[in-house]
Amino acid sequence: MLTDAKLRAIKPPETGQQEHPDHKVTGLRLRVGHGGTMTWIVRRRVGAKVLNKKLDTYPPMGLADARKAAERLLEALARDGSTEALDRTFYTVAEHWIEKVAKPKNDSWKDVHRKLELHVYPTWRDRKIVEIKRADVRELLEGIEGVVLPNRVLSAIKTIFRFAMSRDWLEASPVEGIAKPNAEPVRDRVLDMYEIKRIWEACALAGFPFGSFVRTLVLTGQRRTEVAGMRWADLDLKAGTWIIPASDTKAERTHLVPLSKPAVEMLEGLPELGEFVFSNDGETHISGYSKGKLRLDKFMAGNGPAPAPWRLHDLRRSTATHLVRLGITETVVGRVLNHAAIGVTARVYALHSYAPEKRHALDLWAAEVDRAVNGERGGNVVRMGKA
Repeated sequence: MLTDAKLRAIKPPETGQQEHPDHKVTGLRLRVGHGGTMTWIVRRRVGAKVLNKKLDTYPPMGLADARKAAERLLEALARDGSTEALDRTFYTVAEHWIEKVAKPKNDSWKDVHRKLELHVYPTWRDRKIVEIKRADVRELLEGIEGVVLPNRVLSAIKTIFRFAMSRDWLEASPVEGIAKPNAEPVRDRVLDMYEIKRIWEACALAGFPFGSFVRTLVLTGQRRTEVAGMRWADLDLKAGTWIIPASDTKAERTHLVPLSKPAVEMLEGLPELGEFVFSNDGETHISGYSKGKLRLDKFMAGNGPAPAPWRLHDLRRSTATHLVRLGITETVVGRVLNHAAIGVTARVYALHSYAPEKRHALDLWAAEVDRAVNGERGGNVVRMGKA
């Protein structure tokens, strides 16, 4: 059996190479070349073939680490008949996650992929994912400048490592337990009703599909990607309901969104170009949010003072804030937004759909938007115009 003392005493052969087997982990050997290079290998018969797998060189990889690596490899051979899982690099796992999980989910995969290409792949492209340690994660993040960017990269690689674990390609993630590198300022931008009015009017100039898309964000309070992915098949305009499948929600919970009368009337007036309600080409759902919002800002600036900086997500926060102002309880607002139920009581009440309460809240909000856009006129119908 190999020991540290025996390893230190090994001399290179005058010619060729020699192998020194370790009898504690069968199959582990130290191959020594005449030039003095010492390499850990694992030799094991797999079916009709003999596998020779290089682990690392000695002394960078010591005896204890070589035995652990050999045991992992032999376990993989016994379980899968190959070492494919152990050979996977971070790049191959990340790209597999992009194709199988991120792309079908929403358009944000493009931004995540760009961050990986710029800040992760240059360092980890060829690194075996099973060999990446917590120290490697910290070193990677410390090399990324900015306040928010390191946090976003951490979130992306954490998701990828969890994906690898879900596929049994990894036993534990080196990212778990690592806190965000930087504290981010909390964004609390809430649009007042005058700003809602100006955005609403700019949507009329933007037209279909982006103007209608933003007006739907206003009236429903749902997430940008959820509204963008709205399908005609998920709408029941006669009943005034929109069912968002679990696969399309961030919370991965099926969500019922009652549609106010103005929302229904607007949707009824939109052209059906294909599967998606908001589409430029009839094949894919709307995208290009930044360009679309930039056009809205230009329309708003051309019809009054330049708007204060705002984001599409601010519409969701603003809807929630104004609903509370209008007397809707935070519990109901949470159900409108599809937030997770917290606590024993909340989980019990989550069995109730809250559909009537959600409908009342969104009807009340539609009437408030109507008052902001059209003034007091005794009705609760927002005159949509053509967007």
